[in-house]
Amino acid sequence: MLAAVPAYGLLSYLAWDLSASGLPEEFADGLRFLMAASALAGVVLAALAVPVRRGGHVLWRAAQAGAVVALGVSLSALYTAARLADTPLLLAGTLAAVASIVVNIALWSTEVRRWCGL
Repeated sequence: MLAAVPAYGLLSYLAWDLSASGLPEEFADGLRFLMAASALAGVVLAALAVPVRRGGHVLWRAAQAGAVVALGVSLSALYTAARLADTPLLLAGTLAAVASIVVNIALWSTEVRRWCGL
């Protein structure tokens, strides 16, 4: 989960950079939302990465929910990048989506649940 944090940080930075580039207001609002959502997703993933091993069932489910929301944020980034035809945002969205898919597979895997004792 900590490995996905730089991808969401990059995604947030690129959304901030694009929102300040003078795009029409319909795109700027979406980019501001994407910037805030990707920064929040990165913080949530980082915060929930530490207590998953020892936290118990509630934190385990919170980490799973956070990982699913992070996947939604990365898909939103891909949609926004497609609307803007912006290659760096598309690459950052793809990186975040791949990292989020790996995190989701790890959190929903039976072997990882057994390792955590849940």
